Amino acid sequence: MDGVSLAEYVFKRLRTMQDQIGEQMTGGAIKNMEEYRFLMGELTALRALEDDIKEVLQRATGDVLDD
Repeated sequence: MDGVSLAEYVFKRLRTMQDQIGEQMTGGAIKNMEEYRFLMGELTALRALEDDIKEVLQRATGDVLDD
């Protein structure tokens, strides 16, 4: 697996995980505020990880990555 394929896989997986959390939150599956805060923490961490990976790839390649 080359670097581009790996990056595509990681971004796809991060977005899938973010979408799943979003569906949980909007689908009424949250039982209490503790669960809501937990899911928000996970979502925040996934978004931060995605941003960090984009930043590293941009530095390495010099290309600007679009969403």
